[in-house]
Amino acid sequence: MSMRMSAAALLLIAAGASVAVPSAVRAEDADIVFMPRTMNVTLLNEGGKYVAIDLKHIPQGGTCRMDEGAVIVRVAGAAPGMTRVRYVAPQTHSGGCPFLTTFDMPAEDFKKAQADFAAKEAGAKAKVDQIKKSIGDKWDDIVGNKS
Repeated sequence: MSMRMSAAALLLIAAGASVAVPSAVRAEDADIVFMPRTMNVTLLNEGGKYVAIDLKHIPQGGTCRMDEGAVIVRVAGAAPGMTRVRYVAPQTHSGGCPFLTTFDMPAEDFKKAQADFAAKEAGAKAKVDQIKKSIGDKWDDIVGNKS
Protein backbone atom coordinates (compact mmCIF):
# COMPACT_ATOMS: atom_id res chain seq x y z
CA MET A 1 0.00 0.00 0.00
CA SER A 2 1.47 3.35 -0.99
CA MET A 3 2.07 6.18 1.47
CA ARG A 4 -0.58 8.25 -0.34
CA MET A 5 -3.13 5.42 -0.01
CA SER A 6 -2.20 4.97 3.67
CA ALA A 7 -2.61 8.69 4.34
CA ALA A 8 -5.97 8.72 2.57
CA ALA A 9 -7.10 5.71 4.60
CA LEU A 10 -6.07 7.40 7.85
CA LEU A 11 -8.02 10.53 6.92
CA LEU A 12 -11.11 8.46 6.13
CA ILE A 13 -10.79 6.69 9.46
CA ALA A 14 -10.34 9.91 11.41
CA ALA A 15 -13.42 11.41 9.76
CA GLY A 16 -15.66 8.39 10.29
CA ALA A 17 -14.32 6.59 13.35
CA SER A 18 -16.96 8.03 15.66
CA VAL A 19 -19.69 6.63 13.40
CA ALA A 20 -18.07 3.26 12.72
CA VAL A 21 -17.02 2.40 16.28
CA PRO A 22 -19.85 1.55 18.66
CA SER A 23 -20.22 3.90 21.62
CA ALA A 24 -19.52 1.00 23.99
CA VAL A 25 -15.89 0.98 22.80
CA ARG A 26 -13.73 3.62 24.46
CA ALA A 27 -11.34 5.51 22.18
CA GLU A 28 -8.26 4.15 23.96
CA ASP A 29 -9.51 0.58 23.38
CA ALA A 30 -10.26 1.03 19.66
CA ASP A 31 -7.13 0.08 17.75
CA ILE A 32 -7.23 1.03 14.10
CA VAL A 33 -5.02 -1.17 11.92
CA PHE A 34 -4.64 -2.51 8.39
CA MET A 35 -5.60 -6.10 7.60
CA PRO A 36 -2.29 -8.01 7.84
CA ARG A 37 -3.04 -10.49 5.02
CA THR A 38 -5.83 -11.46 2.64
CA MET A 39 -8.12 -14.08 4.16
CA ASN A 40 -11.68 -15.35 4.07
CA VAL A 41 -13.63 -14.41 7.19
CA THR A 42 -16.97 -15.40 8.70
CA LEU A 43 -19.44 -12.51 8.84
CA LEU A 44 -20.84 -12.10 12.38
CA ASN A 45 -23.28 -9.23 11.76
CA GLU A 46 -26.81 -10.10 12.89
CA GLY A 47 -29.00 -10.45 9.80
CA GLY A 48 -25.99 -10.39 7.48
CA LYS A 49 -24.82 -7.50 5.30
CA TYR A 50 -25.66 -6.26 1.82
CA VAL A 51 -22.72 -5.78 -0.57
CA ALA A 52 -23.67 -2.75 -2.66
CA ILE A 53 -20.85 -3.09 -5.19
CA ASP A 54 -21.74 -6.75 -5.93
CA LEU A 55 -25.53 -6.34 -5.47
CA LYS A 56 -25.71 -9.37 -3.17
CA HIS A 57 -26.50 -10.26 0.44
CA ILE A 58 -24.09 -12.19 2.68
CA PRO A 59 -25.96 -13.90 5.54
CA GLN A 60 -24.72 -14.00 9.13
CA GLY A 61 -22.27 -16.93 9.21
CA GLY A 62 -21.47 -16.52 5.51
CA THR A 63 -17.94 -15.86 4.33
CA CYS A 64 -16.35 -13.01 2.45
CA ARG A 65 -12.81 -11.97 1.51
CA MET A 66 -10.91 -9.35 3.50
CA ASP A 67 -8.02 -7.98 1.46
CA GLU A 68 -4.59 -7.21 2.86
CA GLY A 69 -4.41 -3.55 3.80
CA ALA A 70 -8.15 -3.15 4.49
CA VAL A 71 -8.84 -0.77 7.39
CA ILE A 72 -10.17 -2.55 10.48
CA VAL A 73 -10.81 -1.56 14.10
CA ARG A 74 -10.92 -3.75 17.21
CA VAL A 75 -14.31 -4.05 18.92
CA ALA A 76 -15.41 -5.88 22.05
CA GLY A 77 -16.37 -9.53 22.41
CA ALA A 78 -14.29 -12.37 21.04
CA ALA A 79 -13.40 -15.91 22.07
CA PRO A 80 -10.03 -16.54 23.77
CA GLY A 81 -7.17 -16.39 21.26
CA MET A 82 -9.27 -14.32 18.85
CA THR A 83 -9.83 -10.60 18.32
CA ARG A 84 -13.18 -9.23 17.14
CA VAL A 85 -12.78 -6.53 14.49
CA ARG A 86 -14.94 -4.42 12.19
CA TYR A 87 -14.13 -3.38 8.63
CA VAL A 88 -14.38 0.43 8.66
CA ALA A 89 -13.66 1.47 5.08
CA PRO A 90 -15.97 1.31 2.08
CA GLN A 91 -15.57 -1.52 -0.42
CA THR A 92 -13.72 -0.34 -3.53
CA HIS A 93 -13.79 -3.50 -5.66
CA SER A 94 -16.00 -6.55 -6.01
CA GLY A 95 -15.56 -9.87 -4.29
CA GLY A 96 -14.81 -8.65 -0.79
CA CYS A 97 -16.58 -7.97 2.47
CA PRO A 98 -19.14 -5.18 2.87
CA PHE A 99 -18.68 -1.98 4.90
CA LEU A 100 -18.87 -2.52 8.68
CA THR A 101 -18.45 -6.30 8.47
CA THR A 102 -17.73 -7.72 11.92
CA PHE A 103 -15.54 -10.83 12.18
CA ASP A 104 -13.05 -12.59 14.44
CA MET A 105 -9.40 -13.01 13.53
CA PRO A 106 -6.51 -14.74 15.33
CA ALA A 107 -5.11 -12.54 18.11
CA GLU A 108 -1.56 -13.09 16.76
CA ASP A 109 -2.57 -11.63 13.38
CA PHE A 110 -4.08 -8.59 15.10
CA LYS A 111 -0.93 -8.05 17.21
CA LYS A 112 1.17 -8.15 14.03
CA ALA A 113 -1.20 -5.65 12.39
CA GLN A 114 -0.84 -3.33 15.42
CA ALA A 115 2.96 -3.42 15.17
CA ASP A 116 2.88 -2.82 11.40
CA PHE A 117 0.44 0.08 11.81
CA ALA A 118 2.60 1.68 14.52
CA ALA A 119 5.64 1.45 12.23
CA LYS A 120 3.72 3.04 9.33
CA GLU A 121 2.39 5.76 11.62
CA ALA A 122 5.90 6.55 12.90
CA GLY A 123 7.18 6.68 9.31
CA ALA A 124 4.37 9.03 8.27
CA LYS A 125 5.00 11.33 11.24
CA ALA A 126 8.72 11.42 10.43
CA LYS A 127 7.92 12.30 6.81
CA VAL A 128 5.59 15.14 7.89
CA ASP A 129 8.26 16.46 10.26
CA GLN A 130 10.80 16.33 7.42
CA ILE A 131 8.45 18.27 5.13
CA LYS A 132 7.72 20.83 7.87
CA LYS A 133 11.44 21.35 8.37
CA SER A 134 12.15 21.67 4.64
CA ILE A 135 9.43 24.26 3.95
CA GLY A 136 9.74 26.20 7.20
CA ASP A 137 7.24 29.01 7.76
CA LYS A 138 5.20 28.09 4.67
CA TRP A 139 3.77 25.05 6.52
CA ASP A 140 1.01 27.11 8.19
CA ASP A 141 -0.01 28.63 4.85
CA ILE A 142 -0.12 25.23 3.16
CA VAL A 143 -2.24 23.52 5.83
CA GLY A 144 -4.49 26.53 6.33
CA ASN A 145 -3.34 27.65 9.79
CA LYS A 146 -3.90 31.41 9.84
CA SER A 147 -2.05 33.54 12.39
